[in-house]
Amino acid sequence: MPQRSLSSRGDIVVESVAFSGFTGEKVISLETYRKNGEAVRTPVWFLEESGMLYVHTDDSTGKVKRIRRNPKVRVAPSHFRGKPKSEYMDAQAELETSAEFVEKYYSKIYKKYGLVATLTKFVQRFSRSKANDIIIVLRPS
Repeated sequence: MPQRSLSSRGDIVVESVAFSGFTGEKVISLETYRKNGEAVRTPVWFLEESGMLYVHTDDSTGKVKRIRRNPKVRVAPSHFRGKPKSEYMDAQAELETSAEFVEKYYSKIYKKYGLVATLTKFVQRFSRSKANDIIIVLRPS
């Protein structure tokens, strides 16, 4: 059953608990689709907040290109290498590129992963990629 909360304006906001099974997980498998409909599963770090999942990546990745074509995705908690721990759930993906939004969730995601994230960011500094950071927002559908 969805949880209800009040917004700052006093409106009732219904938050989905569909992603509540992701609490405490470190990696999710994000399933996106090629033009021909073939599923591509990618293990990714994520943050769960307010009933939504947030994933940091850059705009040159295959998953971003596939989401631009088809925002319907599926997600499941997974092991580090991407093997799902449970059934996949349907979701809608939205690509967020605003600098403030990206920085806010980039920081939160990397804070969740501690030392491993710090090492990853250090290695990424030496990348020659000119890609821009992007946040994938996943909403239950």
